[in-house]
Amino acid sequence: MTTAGAGSTYLVMFVTVLLICIPLGNTYEAHDPSDFVEEFSYADAHQYEFRHKRDVKTDPVEYVVVAKLTTQDLISVDTIQSFMDSWGLPILLQNSTKIVGLNVTTVCQQSGTGTQCRCENSYVWAYNNCLTYHSCDSMSSGSCGCILGTPGSGQMCIPKSELPVFDFTVQVNTNANSELVNIVKNYVQSFSFPLLVGSVLEITKVDLTTVCSVIKAGYYCQCENQYFWPCDTCLSYGSCDTISNNTCGCIRGLPSTGPYCLPITEITTNTTTVTAASTKPIKENTRTISMKIYQVFDSTLTDTSSATYIKYSSDITSSINSVYQSVLSSSYKTGSAKVIQFSPGSVRTDITIITTSDTLDFSAANTQLASVLSSKGYAVSADSFAEIVENGLYDTSKGNIYPGKNMVLTCNPPASSTGGITWSFNDNSLGSSSKYQISTDGKTLTVTSTSDQDSGKYACRTTVNSMAYIIFQTMTVQPFPNVNVNSSKTLRCDGSPITLQCCAASAYAVQWSLADSAGPLTDPTTGCNTYKDSGSIVGNCNTTDKILTFIWVVRELSGNLYSSGSVKINVTSKNLYCYNDQFGGGNLNAYATSACDADSIGNVTARCKSNLTDITKGYWAIEDTNCILRALQNLLERAKNLQAADVPQFMAELQNITETFADKITESTVNILTTVDLLNIIANVSQSFKVDKPIMTNFLKTVDVIGSKPAQNAWQKLNAGNTTEKASSALLRSTEEMGSTLTDTSFSITTNSTQLNRTKTSGLFFGTFGTNSSTQIEIPELNGLTSITTIVFTALDNVLPVRNTTYKGNQTKINGDVAAIIVNNTVYNISLTFDIKNKSLGSPQCVFWNFSLLAGIGGWDSTGCEVKPVVNQTGKFKCECNHTTSFSILMSPFFVDSLILGFITFICVGISMICLILALIIEIIVWKPLTRNDTAYMRHVSMVNIALSLLIADICFIIGAAIVNKGELTPVGPCSTATFFMHFFYLALFFWMLFSALLLLYRTIMVFSRMSKTVMMVIAFFLGYGAPLLIAVITVASTAGGGGYIQEENACWLNWNKTKAMLAFVIPALTIVAINFLVLLVVVCKMIRRGVGAATQPDEKHAIVVIARCVAILTPLFGLTWGFGIGTMVTSALGIHIVFALLNSLQGFFIFVFGILLDSKIREELVGKLSIKNFSSGQTKTTSAGVSSSSGQGQRNAYNVSNASGAPASSTYNSDTFINT
Repeated sequence: MTTAGAGSTYLVMFVTVLLICIPLGNTYEAHDPSDFVEEFSYADAHQYEFRHKRDVKTDPVEYVVVAKLTTQDLISVDTIQSFMDSWGLPILLQNSTKIVGLNVTTVCQQSGTGTQCRCENSYVWAYNNCLTYHSCDSMSSGSCGCILGTPGSGQMCIPKSELPVFDFTVQVNTNANSELVNIVKNYVQSFSFPLLVGSVLEITKVDLTTVCSVIKAGYYCQCENQYFWPCDTCLSYGSCDTISNNTCGCIRGLPSTGPYCLPITEITTNTTTVTAASTKPIKENTRTISMKIYQVFDSTLTDTSSATYIKYSSDITSSINSVYQSVLSSSYKTGSAKVIQFSPGSVRTDITIITTSDTLDFSAANTQLASVLSSKGYAVSADSFAEIVENGLYDTSKGNIYPGKNMVLTCNPPASSTGGITWSFNDNSLGSSSKYQISTDGKTLTVTSTSDQDSGKYACRTTVNSMAYIIFQTMTVQPFPNVNVNSSKTLRCDGSPITLQCCAASAYAVQWSLADSAGPLTDPTTGCNTYKDSGSIVGNCNTTDKILTFIWVVRELSGNLYSSGSVKINVTSKNLYCYNDQFGGGNLNAYATSACDADSIGNVTARCKSNLTDITKGYWAIEDTNCILRALQNLLERAKNLQAADVPQFMAELQNITETFADKITESTVNILTTVDLLNIIANVSQSFKVDKPIMTNFLKTVDVIGSKPAQNAWQKLNAGNTTEKASSALLRSTEEMGSTLTDTSFSITTNSTQLNRTKTSGLFFGTFGTNSSTQIEIPELNGLTSITTIVFTALDNVLPVRNTTYKGNQTKINGDVAAIIVNNTVYNISLTFDIKNKSLGSPQCVFWNFSLLAGIGGWDSTGCEVKPVVNQTGKFKCECNHTTSFSILMSPFFVDSLILGFITFICVGISMICLILALIIEIIVWKPLTRNDTAYMRHVSMVNIALSLLIADICFIIGAAIVNKGELTPVGPCSTATFFMHFFYLALFFWMLFSALLLLYRTIMVFSRMSKTVMMVIAFFLGYGAPLLIAVITVASTAGGGGYIQEENACWLNWNKTKAMLAFVIPALTIVAINFLVLLVVVCKMIRRGVGAATQPDEKHAIVVIARCVAILTPLFGLTWGFGIGTMVTSALGIHIVFALLNSLQGFFIFVFGILLDSKIREELVGKLSIKNFSSGQTKTTSAGVSSSSGQGQRNAYNVSNASGAPASSTYNSDTFINT
């Protein structure tokens, strides 16, 4: 069953009358020629035959005389007709006979295919002749104008009026929504009858006779136009308007087999024959009484099978029957009271009763009825009653009401009405104004310059039979057309078809035409009208551009013009840098707009950008879109006057739209915002009644769609926007408000990602909830019988941002369900146990969503909540709070917010940079005397590059720290640059450390092998800078495209959460540390076995020993540093973070001490250079820096070389930022 309408369910029965004209195969036949009594002969031997009827009557008799003329000459029919016309009619013959008409009916002549007999004037061949002899023209209306042959037995063409026809009435029933009813009405009115169907059928009339609306508990079947219900049907089902002339226009029921509404000419009036002593038949009137009960409406009253409905209906009908029978006596038909529906507005109850008098005094009856119902617990007063008449203000046959037009409503109460007439709109009183013009007698209301905001319930009120008398009608002003049409653009001259589309609301017709063309290009259609040209309109565009102007027109369904516009298409053979079918062509940096797809309203804006892979052509990059689904826009317009009675149907429509267009909604911030707005409106309107399970189910299903994983990116944009950051909080508030208005019955709802449980209990409340049974809720003590609603969301982490009064970032995560607990009583203690989603996160916080936080934007607050341990259970955290609202658990990747770490990081980095600068200065001073053999030379080359790499990396670290502050999003461009160079130079530091270890291994094992300095330099620089560059480039190329190269906020460093890009640093660094340990182990073993210096010069032996000492000290030191670095990834312990910050930030200091100051050669050289005599405490012996001779192996003395390594320091006040992101 299709549902639609404002708060009502429509089962629309199209009872359509089709008057079908079917000409049958009867043939007009002439009598035998022997019947003719006279013959006339002419010189040309032409023969005329006459016939007449032989019986003679005194009254005038009309004869039809058939004359056949055979001629060999070619005589035109016009000549014969002119000849007969010249006789002058009428022609008086003997015996008072007159010839009153002469017509040529049939002309038969030979043709190339045989004899053709063609009818003249208004004569036709009967259907069977057309079939028997085959028509030589088209058949229509059961006849043809030409046949291939000469029929025998005097058959001839006959007047069209003499074709035998039969009339049939065909009834068609269908289901539709209220919008489709209006479309069909206007569509039918646009027909031009008769409509030819095939060759023998004509549809002579189509009428919409009956529309049945399912409103809450029953049907309302309303007649259309000049159709009526017969009296017996009105009495059987109960009339919902006045019975007049044995007919009514509306009944409260749906006849299962018909008949439906009939024309007045087909309704037979039953007459009653009575004796002189008999009385007149009793006239019964069906009245609809509306009673207002002053209490909150419960949606279960819309369910006829619910206990609440049955109780209310029974109490009310029994009370009415008792009181009215007693007070109104015989004027009331006993037992006729029947509850039709309950609807919001407090609790509005519509009841039908049958009375036998037009004049009644309901005042005393209603006073007594109010007293009886009040004694039964119903809040009713004497003025709670009114007689109502629906749909009596506007004749819908006048067509739709369009924006900008005036709406005229007429109130026609019974003649017995007393008092004045007052008007209301959506139950709000109206006074005469420029907007609402009320006539002097009050019967006419004119709403001027209407818009969609004028849609709603209008009513006029007066007094009849001492009771309020209300005539009301729900009026719909059609929405604005919201035209969505292609923009002007430039197309290539390549023969491709031109496709144009113009879309408008379904209450409008759209048509395309060409500016220079006389006629339209397309027929008018509702919705979208698409024109596609095959290329014939363009013509030759190779030599000169062709500019075509297309006109779109939007009309009301009545044919009146509403709006129009033009689209210019420039067809060119010129080269277009950017081009596609949607935006056409354009030059670099040009902007273009295009209409959204057919389902949406709005525009898409794109910019022509250069293509890095193909410099000859660019591409259109979409920069802005405001597309909103047309279906959502229509709902938003209707929601401006949403009434409580309309909520069930409206909510069902919204749920259906979000489910149908889920893909388009979840990827669009505009559609999500619109959906949130609609849910907020529904929640606000629903505060006036109690929401039942179907409404809440549709609400939660809608929340599921906009809160699903595909919508996560859109929510991130909304939460980051200055004007949209409140949307997520509004969605949660709307859901809580809906949960607070549920009916008193217990029920549960489970959707894809949400579970709701509604129950009543006292004492202890405990349960496991959520779609994955992942949340336990316990309330140890309840103060009396309490209604509890729990709503557990498993996917709301896609919607709600992680923000509080101190930060608005994504370092901390929602690591469990979001649970809303709504009670109607005071709760002093509540505990929730959450299953955590990501076990790698730590630092749990028990929080609730505080809607007033951050100036009303909303955020997480931990006030009144604390974390409690869960004994013997892993992966669970327990929260205890002293209030109820929406709770969750927040956890972070061990983000330690400590001021101590900030001071340690920046002070130690400063010390390291000073030490590195001193190391480079010292190397410059002692370079020449200490680099006279190859081993010493490569040792100092390595030391210089280690110091230089770490110094540049530290500088980049300082720059990166200045670019972004804690809690801020990282700017992609500057931060990516700083991160790349930090990554590269930190890796270079480790690879130069690796080269030092390999040099030590080479000089220890390969004693007699010599490698030239040039080869060693090539190897050193390839390993020291080539390998880091390769790793850094591959990292940025593989992660930057998806936005996963750097951290999203707080620091400029490699990403961890999204792409684990930081592994491109951690893995090489730790691998080098491990290799250096192995090298150290091998070297120590060699030294123990044969010692150092068996075949080594003293200087060279010194260098090898220094290298070994540096590797032995720095490798464990750096290995320990990054051991603590791994520890910061898995724990938030402050001690581990402080140790890592110290070791990580003082790498330059370690290099300076172990690579420079502890080298005796460097100290001695410095003493000599700087004339500091006692720098080495008088204990260091001077060793010659010259090259010593040796036998045959060319060995050189090696200077002591210090080895070092390093690792990056934190780029924020928290040193673990690079590790735990």
